[in-house]
This record gives sequence, C-alpha cells and structure tokens, in this order.
Amino acid sequence: MLTSYKFWYIRRDDNGFITDCAVRFYEGDITTEMELNPKTNQIEPITRYRRFKKLDKIELAHLKAKFIKDSSGKDCVFYTKEDFGNIKTDDELNLFLKKELAKDKKREPIKEQK
Repeated sequence: MLTSYKFWYIRRDDNGFITDCAVRFYEGDITTEMELNPKTNQIEPITRYRRFKKLDKIELAHLKAKFIKDSSGKDCVFYTKEDFGNIKTDDELNLFLKKELAKDKKREPIKEQK
C-alpha cells in the first residue's frame, strides 16, 4: 500500500514562521477506473493514485505524534515548532513530512511525497 498526507491547516506567526499544523495521513493505491478525462471530455480508463482510507492513531503509532480532532471529530496529527523547527515555507514543511512518511515500514509514500 501507498501513503500520502494532506494538510488540514497550517498556522503562521506574524513573522511568517510556521508555528503549527495538522495533517491527515491516508492509505491508497494506484488504480485504473473509468472516469471523465478533462482533456478529451470522454469517459475512459484513468490510472492514478486514489486514497482508500484515512489512517488513525493506531496505524500511525510509529510517528509518536500528538493528535487533535478536526472539524468532523476525526484525529489529525498535530505538529509544532518543537517537531519541525523554525521554518517559513511550505516546501520546508513538506520536506519534514516526507521524513515522517519514511518512518512507516509497512507502507511506501506516493512518488510525489518521497
């Protein structure tokens, strides 16, 4: 199985430094399904990564992270400056999260997030 992440939110201070963020981790796979191709406007087989399920606390135990509830009451991984240090850009945060994905020995990150 493959894993990916998606931000719930990113918070910055007045100087632009990221102070904390909440992230959802997902499990999925690359599959081929019939769907609308926007380029041709036709229904045809499309191969791409699809998320099947959101990973929960038990499945993310290897992260040793803190969790908070999102607006729908589901757990999100909560990171602060203590976890990722003083960073300003989304690219730096993505680099940190790629390292977090690499800690999972059962799943492989999608190629865009390796």
